[in-house]
Parts: sequence; structure tokens; C-alpha cells
Amino acid sequence: MSDPVIVVSPSSDTPVLPLVFDSPHSGFDYPEDMRSILSKKVLRQTEDAFIDALFGHVPVLGAVLIKATFPRCYIDPNRSTDDVQVDAIDGDWPHPVINSIKTNRGAGLIFTKIQGEEVLYDRKLSVAEVENRIANYWQLYHNQLSAELDRLHSAHGQVWHINCHSMPAKGNIHAEDGEVERADFVLGDRDCTTCAPEFTNAIEEYLSGRGYDVGINFPMKGVELVRKYGRPDEARHSLQIEVNRRLYMDEVEITKNDRYAETASVLADMNAMIADFVRDRVSV
Repeated sequence: MSDPVIVVSPSSDTPVLPLVFDSPHSGFDYPEDMRSILSKKVLRQTEDAFIDALFGHVPVLGAVLIKATFPRCYIDPNRSTDDVQVDAIDGDWPHPVINSIKTNRGAGLIFTKIQGEEVLYDRKLSVAEVENRIANYWQLYHNQLSAELDRLHSAHGQVWHINCHSMPAKGNIHAEDGEVERADFVLGDRDCTTCAPEFTNAIEEYLSGRGYDVGINFPMKGVELVRKYGRPDEARHSLQIEVNRRLYMDEVEITKNDRYAETASVLADMNAMIADFVRDRVSV
């Protein structure tokens, strides 16, 4: 099994920017102890497939890329450790619990359902199992991301963080937006609380200028990763980007579609613009 978290840094001859991209949901290396009753093809419907590849070029721009290799349905780095469905655990959960709307549809810290419908397990998970997933996967991911953000902030006095995701082309009855076609991109800054508005606006203007439909904070406004690390009053700026899967993949077969190359090119241009945005605001 590969390392749960991979950090890709710029090469030694590339000027380093205080810029970090992370892909928490593109992993598909399933730990042996997961033991779900669902097929891997069904489980992979929760995955942000190819997002790590679409953003894989960013170290060339001077940015750090962090990516999980474990699947989000095993444990989700973009959920709080309080977001635990206690009735899915065998025994008394000894830690704080604060549930969200996502927990109620089986998509909290530990997934119990796919798309709010298909049940992952024919058993309850033990307290020890969940604690192991937190310590050896969730915490490791957060440790790596936090360390990179802190290191770059210390060196430059400011840091920018792009939290990279993909979303189904259409919502479902369990989603916040219901059964509707979604925008090409959705940017989430938790209602202007996780980054300076100029950062969100610059990316929105870029994508709109390329002819794409861009949503802001709906139906996704950002969850744990931007909430935890986005503190603009401390010059720590975190923004979530959701890429509509119809722009680059077949959602059923989990394969690249005929728009993949075009979308990869647009994202490369967008990320170069983001690097210029950051470069203009720091002394490298």
C-alpha cells in the first residue's frame, strides 16, 4: 500500500511561492481493513477522480501539491472528527460529536452510505477501527497540510491554499441543491470568511472570462479544510474549487472523456494566473 499522503514540492531550481494545493478526495488505494460490502466501482463514485492529475502540474509553478491516496469513503479529511455517526459504531464513542447535514445522509467523517442510498457496511465499526482511521489517515493528512501552510506562512508572512475537488454534474434528492444541473465550477469561501474576497473574485473573473458558468458558495461553500485553515485576518487564505465532472470524465465508468484535455489546459492557465496573483503579493 502506498503512503496515505503524498507531498509534491517544487524542484530545487523553482522559486517557491506561499501557495498550496490539496486534493483530499482523489485517492483510491483501499485499506484491507475497510471490508465494505459494496464493489470498488460503486465506492469510487465518491471519489474526485483525476483531480490530483488535473492539478498535478502546480509544483512547476512554485506551489506545493498535497494529495491523499486513501479513499474519502474510508475516512474523509474534509470532515471534522466530531462529525461521527455514533449509531454506526459498536460501543460508546468517547469523543465529542457534532453532526452535520452530511452525517445525516451517511457522508460524515466515516461514510456509511453512497449518495445517501447504498449502505457500505453489514456491520458496525468498532471504536478502535474509527480511532485508527483518524490517527493514521485523517490526522496524517492534516499534519502534512498544516505543516506546509505553516512553513510557507512563516517564510513569507502570508499563504494561499486551494482546496481541489470535483462534483457530480447533477445533484440528487439528498444534496443541498436537489436534482439540478450544476455550474461548471463552484468556488467556496464559506461566505467570504476563509479568504480575501479579491482572491475569490480573481478566479471567478478568470473562469467567467473563459466562458464558464461559475457558482459561488452554492451548493458547496467549503467544509473542514477551508474552515480550519482559512484565516484571512492572519493572511492565511483558503478557497475551495469544485470542477464539474462533465468537463473531464465519464462519471459512470470513471474514465477521462473527450473534454479532459481542454479542461486540463484551462486549469493549467487558471493555476498560472493564481501563481501570478500570489507572486505579485510577496517577495519570492
